[in-house]
Amino acid sequence: MSTSIAERSLHRRVIGRLPTILWLTAMWVILWGDPSPGTVIAGFGVACGCYAVAKLPHIPVPLRIRPLWLLRLIGYFGLDLLVSSAQVALLVLWRPTRTRGAIVAVPTRTGSDFLLAMMSGGLSLVTGSLVIELNREHGVVYLHGIPVDSAEDAAKLRTQVQRTEELFVRAFGTAADVAEFEAAQRALERRTAEAADGAPKEAP
Repeated sequence: MSTSIAERSLHRRVIGRLPTILWLTAMWVILWGDPSPGTVIAGFGVACGCYAVAKLPHIPVPLRIRPLWLLRLIGYFGLDLLVSSAQVALLVLWRPTRTRGAIVAVPTRTGSDFLLAMMSGGLSLVTGSLVIELNREHGVVYLHGIPVDSAEDAAKLRTQVQRTEELFVRAFGTAADVAEFEAAQRALERRTAEAADGAPKEAP
């Protein structure tokens, strides 16, 4: 009887820690930027080793995988990698002295630490963009982007970052995360509309 209880307790501990180990493995793969089997196996081994050595407590990972949104995220992210790599390579070869970058502030709409970490890692993998700071208190992510030569380029970069954030939230967020995101999006749209209405009109 005691053996059966001990086995069930061990099983619950293993299952309870597995999501965190898988999440650490995913972060390892994202940071290396190489989803090969060797990288995945190494990341899994490092995650298990860190868990065992540090004796980390059980930390629930509030994530929910939605396959359709995950496929959309993979497709969008893969296309973004290809386009940005080709664009930056062309600029470096064609006009290296005229290529400009800028640090752009983008408001975030999710409060999940896990989702923000995943989004930041994903954005830093895209050629030409690098997350400089994630201000959790004010809900703003600062990233350096190339090329950013005008206000239109900065606005385009913000749109790309917000689209990436939305895909991560809808692919991995819980129902509460999605609801929080949608509420924040509506509030952001209202503020943007109010700012546009209050802006001075140009004379005809």
